[in-house]
Amino acid sequence: MSSPEDRQEQIEHIAQRWVVRLTSDNVQPGDVEAARAWCEEHPEHRQAFVAARRLWQLSAHVALPETRRRARPIWRWATAAVLVLAVGLGLARHAAWDADYRTAQGEQRRIELEDGSRILLDAGSAVDVAFSADGRVITLRKGVALFEVAHDPSRPFRVLAGEVSATALGTVYAVGRLGDAIEVTVAQGRVAVKGAADRATLVAGEQVAWLGGALGAKLEVDTDKALAWRHGRLVFEMAPLADVLARLQRYRPGYLLIGDDKLRDLKVSGTFQLDRLDEGLAALEQAFPLKIQRYTDYLLVLDARSLP
Repeated sequence: MSSPEDRQEQIEHIAQRWVVRLTSDNVQPGDVEAARAWCEEHPEHRQAFVAARRLWQLSAHVALPETRRRARPIWRWATAAVLVLAVGLGLARHAAWDADYRTAQGEQRRIELEDGSRILLDAGSAVDVAFSADGRVITLRKGVALFEVAHDPSRPFRVLAGEVSATALGTVYAVGRLGDAIEVTVAQGRVAVKGAADRATLVAGEQVAWLGGALGAKLEVDTDKALAWRHGRLVFEMAPLADVLARLQRYRPGYLLIGDDKLRDLKVSGTFQLDRLDEGLAALEQAFPLKIQRYTDYLLVLDARSLP
């Protein structure tokens, strides 16, 4: 069963899809009616819409291309009212403002703990730290973190992420908590991973994911690629475009949305430099049959490119 946070995130994703549809060049009257019906299905839908509209009014107005405004003047109200859903919905989501350590979108942070262990906190992540005489517990509230653990047999080092715990056995390892999935990747040493009903011991070069209430099979991975984010890169090998954009979203301000469902499973391979993501997006646009609609610097929509 999904958590309330997961359900809210799903509502936001649906709202973003309405943004794409209602601001496209081929918007139809039925689309507007369908969007209104969705907003009326549940108070949470309406609340998300109203809150997002307020954030948009406070932040700025989007200047859409003149040709679009002239071509479809009767839909100006739909654009103004609904585009907001893609601009501010994520500002408060999973903010974890009260975490011991947190990072913003695009930010990474190195943390030195009192025992000599170190944490590299990836973008959009948050952890709590609780040390006692007989144990060291890190709670990963969201995002991804790499742990370099100082040896101390009398005080086990454990990372908690949802229903998963990952106990270091003298090691360097990463734990990610993104959406419904939890992932543990070991760079050095060994890690004992325990789910609600199963467990696994990983060695260097192995990874395991928890999804749907159970641990999956151990996988062999190239840790230089899997953990390339710690060196300012993201490396993808035949990854679905939807997954690629979800990863890039953690480092680039604004929203990267897919306007055509046929593009979601498009397989992408390549390396993105975190400090030059727009260059990577431009290369993506050239290499694949897609085009990027830039409504603002903070709202990019990827659509299928028409054949000449």
